[in-house]
Amino acid sequence: MISVKIDTHGCKLNQADSIQLQKKFTENGYYVDSEVLNPDIYILNSCTVTHVADKKARQALRKYKKENPNSLVVLTGCYAQRDKENLIKTNIADLIFDNTEKNDIVNKLSFHLDYQVPQITQDKIMPGTLIDRTRASVKIQEGCNQICAYCIVPKVRGREKSIDKNIIVKEINYLHESGFKEIILTGTQLGTYGYETGKENLSKLIQYILDNTKIDRLRISSIQAHEITFELLKIYKENSNRICNHFHLSLQSGSNKILKSMRRKYTQSEFMQSVILIRDNLVNPSISTDVIIGFPDENEDDFKETIKVINHSDFSKIHLFPYSDRPGTSSFYFKDKINAQIKNSRMKFSLELVKNIEYEYRNKMLNQDRDVLWEKSNRNDTETYFGYTEDYLKVMIKSSDQLFNTITNVKLKEIKNDLILVTQ
Repeated sequence: MISVKIDTHGCKLNQADSIQLQKKFTENGYYVDSEVLNPDIYILNSCTVTHVADKKARQALRKYKKENPNSLVVLTGCYAQRDKENLIKTNIADLIFDNTEKNDIVNKLSFHLDYQVPQITQDKIMPGTLIDRTRASVKIQEGCNQICAYCIVPKVRGREKSIDKNIIVKEINYLHESGFKEIILTGTQLGTYGYETGKENLSKLIQYILDNTKIDRLRISSIQAHEITFELLKIYKENSNRICNHFHLSLQSGSNKILKSMRRKYTQSEFMQSVILIRDNLVNPSISTDVIIGFPDENEDDFKETIKVINHSDFSKIHLFPYSDRPGTSSFYFKDKINAQIKNSRMKFSLELVKNIEYEYRNKMLNQDRDVLWEKSNRNDTETYFGYTEDYLKVMIKSSDQLFNTITNVKLKEIKNDLILVTQ
């Protein structure tokens, strides 16, 4: 049996794609294992959201080829989509497949290897160990019609396309039967799900999933502030035992001028109103966000507006990114770029602020009860387990019990670095 190792960089949409790749490989007689040494095939599912992501992919491929000279090295994903021709010239991978070819990777590799696919029945499929068997990402749509000024994703993922709800439910049930306890609904633009017909939307899809699956926990990966509705929050409230009480709302900037330049579809006021709406309708929801520092023409007043929103939103987690040019995006051609010294100064200030805000948020949660899905134990310490609460707090526990892939109730006791120590 031919062995396959799949590494995934970037977003949860890529993770969902990797799970689909694993499924297709195993259904065709391959063995997929993220821990296998010297696999016959190594696949990197790449990200290209920043130049740092590109560099990370190149380093990973070079390192793997050097350490595993006998493996067939394959590159796919968004980096392969954006810059396939130049990557082919570098010989950085033996084979390169862009996003449009992902569905055919197994067939093309089988042809390339002259591999005769064995007759595999469903009960003979070996799941392998692509990822820890606890949480899985399921793609509900792909592509984006918004085309934010800084974002390369529409170039590498295409226009919006929703996936049929029955296909989604079938995939969730398959993953649940395979052992997963939590499903993360993912996509490029979740909030516009079903826009093609106008008969479906994200709220209706979530309710349909709840009605037609027995998955223990359901989580939404990301949604925009203007897409928060009473209908959505009502479903969250009525199904709080299954829907994870966490929202990721990308802010990007608190300045209306910069938001308009970015082509975001909300204002500072609308973003704050959505945060208030969530907190008014749900008990102890956590809200995380993304912020870009140093977008073109961001002056000191614009930066202060962003800091104001950060200070008043009670975020549980804030991901900060210094703006970087991406060829193929509108902002690549913008004038009034922020010089590196100013950008670095703003990043330094923001990082310190965010560190304090996140600590204070975790500190407020101490002595409260939470349910935790235990994801993995420390390889060097079999009695140390890590996991995530329903509101996406990372926690750790020492226990002689076999906690992997179980959901237990805990008490949040003590902050340790970026996680919380808990007791049962």
